[in-house]
Amino acid sequence: MNENETRALVEEWVDAWNAAEPERMRALYTPDAVLYQAPQKKALVGVDHIIERWHAVAGIANDSRFTLRELHVAGDTAILEFNVAGTHTTRFLDFEPTGRGLDIDSCLVFKVENGKITKHTTYLDTATILRALGLLEIPGVREEAA
Repeated sequence: MNENETRALVEEWVDAWNAAEPERMRALYTPDAVLYQAPQKKALVGVDHIIERWHAVAGIANDSRFTLRELHVAGDTAILEFNVAGTHTTRFLDFEPTGRGLDIDSCLVFKVENGKITKHTTYLDTATILRALGLLEIPGVREEAA
């Protein structure tokens, strides 16, 4: 794939997220794609895990919106800087809906081969989500430096 095709693939991924079409998203991955969760240093193998994680994160807010901030493509690698925002309207883990706004900036890295995503690295973790929802506070951290 050339860089324009890689860019189009990642833009299709963003469109599938915003359309809440997990099966469309699934089609963009190889069956044995790896989801690497950098904050936890854990890798899950298989597109089913990736779609399950999408349901968990996207399901926090029925009105979630994924906004692409920057998309950097070099060779077979795409780095996507993004914002995800919405209103916490459904149960997340053991937490009832707060009605609070969710507004998180983060980044994803995709490796692409033969027109499909083979590796998806996320730099978004559960603690960041809980902090954004006001469900986790870190004592002693200054607001402007958190």
